[in-house]
Amino acid sequence: MNYSVVVRAAAQAEAVDAFLWYEARSKGLGVRFADALQACLDQLATDPKHQKRNGDFRHVMVEKFPYRVVFIVEDNTVYVYQIRHTSRIPSKRFGP
Repeated sequence: MNYSVVVRAAAQAEAVDAFLWYEARSKGLGVRFADALQACLDQLATDPKHQKRNGDFRHVMVEKFPYRVVFIVEDNTVYVYQIRHTSRIPSKRFGP
């Protein structure tokens, strides 16, 4: 079963900030981050319920980068609420 993946505006802004930060550090690193994030989102489109769960929210790590994608699954749609650096303090709402 394939799921639709909807990235909320706040999560999209976090992804753009991360891309810009990495790209400023090293040309092409932002692109590598974006590719890794897209691979993570593609994985969620095929098997989102396999990921770790904390309350209503699930989370998965972006491979090779210290970022966590926080999401929920409703029917056939994955809603991404956060794309958060792992060193940031997690909110009570979204968990680790």
